[in-house]
Amino acid sequence: MDSQSSYTMQDVEAFASKFYAGRQLLLTPYAYNTTFTALAPAATASNIINIAANADFILLMLHHRASGTAATSSTASTKVCPFVRILITDSGSNEQFTNSAVDLENYSTNANIVNDLPYPRIISGRSTLTVQVTNYDTTTTYATLDVAFEGVLVRAYSA
Repeated sequence: MDSQSSYTMQDVEAFASKFYAGRQLLLTPYAYNTTFTALAPAATASNIINIAANADFILLMLHHRASGTAATSSTASTKVCPFVRILITDSGSNEQFTNSAVDLENYSTNANIVNDLPYPRIISGRSTLTVQVTNYDTTTTYATLDVAFEGVLVRAYSA
């Protein structure tokens, strides 16, 4: 186990192998990112992430970083903790990742707080993720909110 994730490369390789029936796999570390701007109090916004057509994606962890309306600099000890809820829907399976929107700080990694997903999630190639965020802070507009989806691209080859 390393300091950033509780999943080792062996864990990820074994997980992927179970779903691809012994085919040779190429796993490539990858991240998808989406940025929300000017997220006002009580506002909801949605972005779409297009998953590559030539590979599935195994999601291992989410990361986020937010900046408020005031000029701020974030370090591990003085990070912006956004009052934002997130709901992610996978168009490939037509499933939500959670039954309702969850607090971003409880679901995603931000600076020195590490939140792994409880179990890796396979997202089919050629699908999309709809990422919806809601600001439940009554006074802060988040100038930017970046959410990164960290994992591996999986390409399966004929045996």
